[in-house]
This record gives sequence, C-alpha cells and structure tokens, in this order.
Amino acid sequence: MNTTHLSSMTRPKSIVVATDLNDLDFLLPVAIDQARMTGAMVWLLHVIPPDVHASTQSGVYPSDHKEKAFRAAEAALAGIASQLQAKNLACAYEVRRWYPVDQIKAFIQEHEIERLILGTSSRGKLGKILLGSVAEELIRSLDIPVCTVGPHFTPCPQHHPCRIIFALCLRHHPERSFRFAVDLAAGLAAELIVLNVTEPDRLDEGIDAGARSKIDEILKGAKQAHIVPLIRVRSGEPAEEILAECLSIRPELLVLGAFPASPLSAKFRTGVAYRVIAQALCPTFTLRSGPKTKHNGSYREFSGVEMGSSYPG
Repeated sequence: MNTTHLSSMTRPKSIVVATDLNDLDFLLPVAIDQARMTGAMVWLLHVIPPDVHASTQSGVYPSDHKEKAFRAAEAALAGIASQLQAKNLACAYEVRRWYPVDQIKAFIQEHEIERLILGTSSRGKLGKILLGSVAEELIRSLDIPVCTVGPHFTPCPQHHPCRIIFALCLRHHPERSFRFAVDLAAGLAAELIVLNVTEPDRLDEGIDAGARSKIDEILKGAKQAHIVPLIRVRSGEPAEEILAECLSIRPELLVLGAFPASPLSAKFRTGVAYRVIAQALCPTFTLRSGPKTKHNGSYREFSGVEMGSSYPG
C-alpha cells in the first residue's frame, strides 16, 4: 500500500462531521478527540433533505419552511464551530440542500476530505430512517475511512487500557482495513485484538486449519509496525459475536471491512457491518474491503495465493 495514502487515512488533514443536528451530543466528543490526535481541521456539514416541507394550510409554504430550516441550521453550526475554535481546533461549517448521500459525497470530493464521522441514528424524527440508510450507503461506497457513532456510544473510563478490535473477514481481501487497524494501534499505542468469527455451519477441520493459516499470513503485516496482535476466534452469528466481544473487552475503537453494495440493497440495512455499527458501544471505523477471492469461495482456497473473508458484510 502507498504509505502516503495510508498516512492520510490514519492522520487526516481534514475531517467532516455529517450531522442532522440531533446527534451532535455523541458525535462532537469523538470528533474533538480525533481532531486533537491528528491535528485535522473539522468541517461540520448538515444537509436538508428535499422532503422537508410544511403544510400550506398552516400558512407556512414549503419554500418558507425550508429557508427557515436553512437559517436555523446555519445558526446552530456557527455556534458549535465557535465552541470548537475556542478549544483551539480549526473548524468551519456548511449547510446544503438535497439528498444527503449525494451532498456528503460531493462535499468530500470538493474539499478533499480524508475522514468522515457520522451517526447511525439520532433522536430526531427522521433519525432512525434517514441516518440509517445514509450510513449504510456511505460505508459501502466511499474510499475514505468512515467513523460511525451510534446512540449507544459510551466513553471508556479513564485509565482503561487502550484497545482496538479488528474484525477480520476472510472471504474478501482484508489487507487495506487490517493495515489501517495496525497503523491506528501503533499511533495510539493500543493493544490490537484481531477477531475472526466463523459461522457454525461453515466450520470443519479443513476450514478451521485453512482459516488459521491465512490469519497467520495476514498478521505478518503487523510486524513492521512492531505490533503483536492478540488473536481471538469465535463461532456464531458474526454481528452478535462482534458486539459481544466489544461488550466484554470495551475497546476504544472497532475496525470493520464493508463490502460494496448497491444503493438499493444498502437501504435494507441487513448486512453484518450495519448491524454492528448501529449497536456498537464504541466508535467504529469502516473501510471498503477488496473484491471477493472467488465466487462462493471457502477457506479451503487459502492454501493458494489469494486472500479472502469469512462472513458477508
């Protein structure tokens, strides 16, 4: 991997916080911590979707309501930006209109943003519906790290050991997300825990041996960063096992790979990646995984040159 690109992923110069304004209580602490660790500039972005309207029977026309919502959003973000600037953090804001996914992607491209932070749901009326599908589609389509924070996020106690869990998936190429996890662990002086979950109906001696061999091969990439990961192998339903491990270990961060998916399938939000980020107690970094090793591949392929994943994202 290009080291310059890797550095921009783990030490970004710019971070955008995409907010619906009702999720800032749990997004801002994460954004502030990451900005302080990386020195990145923080952008605050709010997108007013086209379905914001008011009834003409009330005497308030849709255009009037949208303009009022726009001004209120600008005022709210201006106040937050001032608070961050008072903490010696570089911060700016912008309010846009139209479809959130399209506008967030356009903003990232226009401003050369290197990391996105957003919620998986919020306390607003549209929060669970809107943010859920937005988060799912973005983690599967963006090429930059996406850090999601759910409403269940609770900061770790002070003096708690710094830990990062990397949920290793072996049927898609995991090198990019694994290298990102290693670099994060090195930068934070954190313990790295590599978790592999095998579904019970896929488990047999040949598969288990192949998986362990491939895990050993992948872990060679951690030696350059002087990281010695702790390996944990669990059997069960992947999302449930990942969440259970997070509850037990209480990591500062979780790193996942997300497989590309169409916008239509992303709206159903049934994949492992979304189910994890929606319920995780810690901020979760998601990077798009590489392509599948082979169609309908299995662990028995791992004696070959290619690299792959154990459960669908």
